[in-house]
Amino acid sequence: MPSRRDALTGMAGLAMLGGVVAPAHAAGPSPTVVVEQTLLKALPGKADALGQFLAANWLVMDQQALDQGLFTGFWLARSAPGFEAWDYAMQVGYPTAQGYDDPATAKGFEAIRKAHKTVLIEGEGLAELGRIVGSSTRC
Repeated sequence: MPSRRDALTGMAGLAMLGGVVAPAHAAGPSPTVVVEQTLLKALPGKADALGQFLAANWLVMDQQALDQGLFTGFWLARSAPGFEAWDYAMQVGYPTAQGYDDPATAKGFEAIRKAHKTVLIEGEGLAELGRIVGSSTRC
């Protein structure tokens, strides 16, 4: 699974993804020190399926990470129709300046990832549905 570092900056033109995933989750007891953003572009005709994949996989694991205190929050947004650069923006907040690279965070999330059974959408995974097109980290 790709790192959350694989994204570009900018959230202009976003509309929350309705009906497929939950909106922003409440921050845990730790303040957010750094936010990492990942932008994804669906392959032609696969935008809805990519959103379903992210909801069934990334958001499920991110909720577990939030529950364990590894994340302070996470958000998934979908771009407005006709926006060409990317289709989905995923942001994750972390309680330390190292973000995902904090050893405890990386170890904890790897355990979550290892235990998660990937949910395919109509038999397809991320490679068949879309691509990560960029990343950024903000303190």
